[in-house]
Amino acid sequence: MEIETGGRRQMSENRASVGTRLTLREVLAQPSLGLRLVTSDEDALNRLVTGAHSFEISRPTRWFSAHWIALTTGLRLKGRPAEQRELVRELHNAGISALGFALDVNFRAVPPGLLEAAEEFGLPVFTVPFATGFAEIIAFVNQALLSPNVNALRRFVSAQDYLLDSLLSADPVAALLERLAPLVPAAVALLEGGGGEVLAASETMDARTLAEVRECIERQSPSPATPAGRNAKRAAEASDFGGAALTQLIEFDAGHGPGLALAVQPPSRPAMWLALVGTADSGEADFQLALPLVRSAGHMLSIALETRSDRLAERRAQERALVAEVCGLRAAKAPAAKSARPQLERLFSLGIDFSAPAWVVCAAASAEVGDPEREFGARLDELENHPPLIWDTTGEVLVAIVQCDEEALAKELGELAGGLYHIGVSSACQGYAALPGAYREANAALAELLANPRSDAPPGMLLFDEASMTTWLMAQVDLRKLAEKQERRRAHLTVERHAIVTLRSYLECNLDINLAAAQLGIHPNSMRYRLHKVRETQGVRLEDFAELVDLYLALKLLPGG
Repeated sequence: MEIETGGRRQMSENRASVGTRLTLREVLAQPSLGLRLVTSDEDALNRLVTGAHSFEISRPTRWFSAHWIALTTGLRLKGRPAEQRELVRELHNAGISALGFALDVNFRAVPPGLLEAAEEFGLPVFTVPFATGFAEIIAFVNQALLSPNVNALRRFVSAQDYLLDSLLSADPVAALLERLAPLVPAAVALLEGGGGEVLAASETMDARTLAEVRECIERQSPSPATPAGRNAKRAAEASDFGGAALTQLIEFDAGHGPGLALAVQPPSRPAMWLALVGTADSGEADFQLALPLVRSAGHMLSIALETRSDRLAERRAQERALVAEVCGLRAAKAPAAKSARPQLERLFSLGIDFSAPAWVVCAAASAEVGDPEREFGARLDELENHPPLIWDTTGEVLVAIVQCDEEALAKELGELAGGLYHIGVSSACQGYAALPGAYREANAALAELLANPRSDAPPGMLLFDEASMTTWLMAQVDLRKLAEKQERRRAHLTVERHAIVTLRSYLECNLDINLAAAQLGIHPNSMRYRLHKVRETQGVRLEDFAELVDLYLALKLLPGG
């Protein structure tokens, strides 16, 4: 019968399967041991050896594992040919790789009955000279088996250090994938957990392989958070290795090699897949050996993604604060001269160094834009030439500082507008001190564009240099100072309920009563009556051009003006 040795046998089979290979030929070839094969089967020299142990007891395989070498002096075998045969049968059934028989201790030669049984069962037998102790053979086998594992551990640690260094690069995610690919070896990609969009990929990952990876992942695991089927055990192993960061591990067969997909779950981001497909020069066994390295890479990716997210959030906070300061969005006054140096240094660190003209841009989203701030930021990030820029919001207006030449500005912002945003653009800024004035210019251009879109301006965009004279005048001074001057007039105009609405429509419609009435949804005669009441109650001389200009400027300063 066949005798199993439980966990020890399974351990030895696992050891043999992971690439630590020692054969009987290599053991017998060690010259210092003086071992000699005395059975006739030369093919037996290719047998795996995963351990060695000596015995002088009955039923020795209780203490052996498969693929081991058994060593004996034959103490219990002298004059017992039946026990010699039974020993050979037991060793053969237990999967023992060979029997080593010591000479000149209890026997001068291997007993003929034992040799005959060994030939019958195909069990290799070799002799051990008197000068060679069993401890030497056991030590040689253990050292030969241990050395590859030590080297493998050193290589694994070295590979981890190599991958960790990628976290210090400008783009740690891309760098990590490029370094991981040749170590596995495999084509590597990082995919979003939902739609499978490629976030990063090694150069060896082509479009066809990516399509196969997506299909395999979708077929075997619709959700990265829910292990299923034959991959449930793999999922448990992945979780045990590192907690919540690695939630699932699946295996699949791609067109030209084995594949692995590891679900990586950063703490504050949606789940994603780290997918690998073995390349043509990687065997399946070698590819499976890379599993611990892949898991380590998954944890590093989680760290890199979370760190990048934190850095982006920190950078956005810096940008918002800086735009508000240098443009005077929320400060009572323009930045003081004594604070210019630190703000200039922060501008330089974000790419705004005035080596090319800088422009202040004010934008307002149309009703079709669901989340104006998020979508505006996403569109800025996608600008073709990636000009240096920072941006913030004030009220419903999005404010950006962009550094590029005028031709590029018109092209990029023209694409950005696209009918979804109304954009006012300042004149070119050659230095830091001009930014507060440039913000007023861009804001004034945006106000004119929203009030009266011009047919000769690009769709959805108005450059301050092309704005009206009134817009130009209003942008030259701080609107708060101009508002103080107009305070009395504004207070006077608020006495009559319809006065402000009536005058604003009348002026915006270029003194056209019919057009202004249509804008207010009233009859032209009602519009005339309202204007007459304004003359009487407010003392406004609508035929006086200077007073109309004064009213226009005053109304521009009111909420909604």
